[in-house]
Amino acid sequence: MISWRNSVIEKPAPLPSVLLVFLITFVVYPSCMVLTKSFFVDGAPGFDNFVSFATQPHLFQVLWQSVLVALLVAFSSIAMGLCLSLTVFKTELPLRPFFRVAAVIPLVIPGFVASLAYLFLFGRNGLITYKMLHLKLAIYSWKSVAIVQTMNFTTTAFLILSAALLSIDGREEDAARTLGASEWDVFRTVTLPLLRPGLAASAVLIFMCSMADFSTPLFLGGRFGTLASTSYTQLIGSYDLEMASTMNAMLLFICLVAFWIFRMFQRNSDRVRRSSGGSHKAIDFPALPSACIWSASALFSVSVWFLLLSVFVAAFTKHLGANFDFTMSYFVAAFQRGWRGMVNTVIFASSSAFASAMIGMVIAWLIARRTFFGRRVLDFLSTVPFAIPGTFFGVGYILAFNGPPLLLSGTWVLVLVLAVVRELPLGVRAGVGMLGQMDGAVEDAAVSLGDSPSGVFFRVVLPIARPAMIVTALHSFVATVQTVGALIFIVSPGTKLLSIDVFEAVFKGDIGIAAALSVVMICLSAAGMSAIVLLSGKREGNRWMFRENVSR
Repeated sequence: MISWRNSVIEKPAPLPSVLLVFLITFVVYPSCMVLTKSFFVDGAPGFDNFVSFATQPHLFQVLWQSVLVALLVAFSSIAMGLCLSLTVFKTELPLRPFFRVAAVIPLVIPGFVASLAYLFLFGRNGLITYKMLHLKLAIYSWKSVAIVQTMNFTTTAFLILSAALLSIDGREEDAARTLGASEWDVFRTVTLPLLRPGLAASAVLIFMCSMADFSTPLFLGGRFGTLASTSYTQLIGSYDLEMASTMNAMLLFICLVAFWIFRMFQRNSDRVRRSSGGSHKAIDFPALPSACIWSASALFSVSVWFLLLSVFVAAFTKHLGANFDFTMSYFVAAFQRGWRGMVNTVIFASSSAFASAMIGMVIAWLIARRTFFGRRVLDFLSTVPFAIPGTFFGVGYILAFNGPPLLLSGTWVLVLVLAVVRELPLGVRAGVGMLGQMDGAVEDAAVSLGDSPSGVFFRVVLPIARPAMIVTALHSFVATVQTVGALIFIVSPGTKLLSIDVFEAVFKGDIGIAAALSVVMICLSAAGMSAIVLLSGKREGNRWMFRENVSR
């Protein structure tokens, strides 16, 4: 039987060429526009904006405080995620199911909705700080940004570390016990060293997510700003497109370096997982460590439930903390104001889900099964959007598509393309992973029976890949519902989305309406995630949750 897989395509390959043109147009071209613009000042080329970062204290402060807060968030999220994963999977302490559910709740709460909930609880008129404790705290600072980001990204650490914990070969821990090691020594000398790749990968990934997050510093930072949030204010408030481009160019450089480090640690973590085996036993921690990890897990879980409930209470009561009378007026106003955004969100999220899953699978099949000129370039360009911050994409699309030769600004096409490009890396990597586990002999048999390569793809590969594609599509749906960072720069009144309506309602001070719109967003996200688990089964759903966080 002649194997056609990985055979060199000698003739011009139209499909890879079309995909390369698509990615060059919507990934490379906007990126080049931002990088080029970053070297202009008042229309003249120069390095003045970069020099300003080194010489002007207020700009240099934005850079170093972004990095410091991201490092703090990475450390605190890892610590909290480790406590949660150890409590849930390595102990027999009480309330473990409660902690496990709480650990994944932030997946259905968009980041800026978590900021809104934080204001409900701890703001100037917050339910806890003002109404219950009679305190007037100034919460608008880097501390609130770090707290809310830690709450959001602890889930990322929890899922990655849980996967690492469950993949550890239990026989190694048993061997240490057999040699007389105490339970604490088993954890310190066996379990913890095996977790190091996962800890490092989680830390780098969370650092990158914190650097790219612009909504949390914008809502809660006050005078504190990061590269992402300050670039937004430079563009929207000061209309300084050149300085915004410079900030995003620096942000991109930091995120690309972090992404390269993350991939390195992820490969080490994969090697640890491939060596897994044996049974998984709980570790009988001493009293003090047990109390510490259980208390941290309880603190996180209670806080998350409070954040979630506060959004619902604010949406269904006249005034959170002052008047708890039931009302539906906020929902009536929300549907009157945001109906168009809700419809657009469902349409764009559904369309991007289908497109990202299908295009991602096609690219994965080409990368994994065919050899052609430009294959490595196609692989790189389809994966690199994962490392590009949303604000960078937003600024790039403004520069690239707001005039000839591609005047697409304000159209639904541009919104859909950006949503697809942002979710494409997950579709490609999921497809490559699935094809790597698939026996290629089935495809060889189809070819030997006279089927064409395209026929093999549609009649053999797609039916086998359908579960992975469904999970990828639903992930894309949920991500598009929650996305605000990239799309806020390019939407128009006709293409406005639900997440943008929530964002604007918060800034206008319409807190009740913002809470009602947030409830709709949370319900849409929860429906998408429930569908993932139900359609793909518990095992695949758990795999998706890991991939979902890795792709953020």
